[in-house]
Amino acid sequence: MFNYKQKTKVAAVNASPCLFDLNSTVEKSLSLIDEATNNGAELVVFPETFLPNFPWWIWMPIDSRKRSELFKKLYYEAVDVTLNPFQKICKKAQEKGVYIVIGINEREQGTLYNSQVFINNKGDIIGKRRKLIPTNEERTIWGRGNGEDLFVLETPFGKLGGLICYEHSMPLSRFALYSMGEQIHVASWPGSNYSSQARDRTKTAELASKFTAFEGQMFVIASSSCIGKKERDFFVDMVPSLKEEFDIGGGMSGIISPFGEYVTEPIINEEGIAYGEINLDQIVEAKHMIDSTGHYARPDVTELVLKKDSKPVVKESVTPEIIKLKKTNKN
Repeated sequence: MFNYKQKTKVAAVNASPCLFDLNSTVEKSLSLIDEATNNGAELVVFPETFLPNFPWWIWMPIDSRKRSELFKKLYYEAVDVTLNPFQKICKKAQEKGVYIVIGINEREQGTLYNSQVFINNKGDIIGKRRKLIPTNEERTIWGRGNGEDLFVLETPFGKLGGLICYEHSMPLSRFALYSMGEQIHVASWPGSNYSSQARDRTKTAELASKFTAFEGQMFVIASSSCIGKKERDFFVDMVPSLKEEFDIGGGMSGIISPFGEYVTEPIINEEGIAYGEINLDQIVEAKHMIDSTGHYARPDVTELVLKKDSKPVVKESVTPEIIKLKKTNKN
């Protein structure tokens, strides 16, 4: 059995990226990692698509030409995890001896993906997962993940997994992670003061993160981005009508216990880092009452089938006629 640390200090970042600037956002990430580790954090969590930024324009009233232009800007600043500048984050993890989870726009050939990258304290990428289904307008930007993107990872402080944004509204995906024994869950969110929809993004992220902690009897580290002045000015200049509904700030970042309560005060509506201690003993206490994949499950009534295999884009197929022809030619 893996010998976990009983108590671990973790950090949840609430910060704004440097719009369409991967190099600068990586440099900002390195500075935040320094700050968090100097304050004793052994795991640092960053927001959804922090590198280089979240594509807020998909919710804005702009024409298809402008959308294409903005997509290309994002595409050329997207991340290849095998190369710099992203590898600087891996080197920082090794230098500081810290685990890092960070959200990226991942580029693979002509497609972008909304991905979470898990890095260990030796600087190795130990996991990378893609959002299973982009939400609504997000489908004009990102491709989809598959069953291989639901996993948990062994770490010195517990079994670590994660979901991105509205994946937290997918009960079966959450349950799949619970069934793998997840103990520490990363909930990645984009945060903004943008009133384009009839909901409060911050409250939605808080509600979903707290419920996931309670339902799974585990710790949740929620990390959101927020809007900086440069980002706000860029979009308001592009769409002046946004002046009254798109503003600086937003987001919610914090550490939530297996009872669905904040461990310490979260960071809300401003840049900062929330810190908290994970104590695995609290998971045992919570599961005594409700173990959603153990004594509080009813597999005789309901069960989940998890399909882990992915389907390749190109699959070679050999027909019986070709096999017969090859045998004839060989003779």
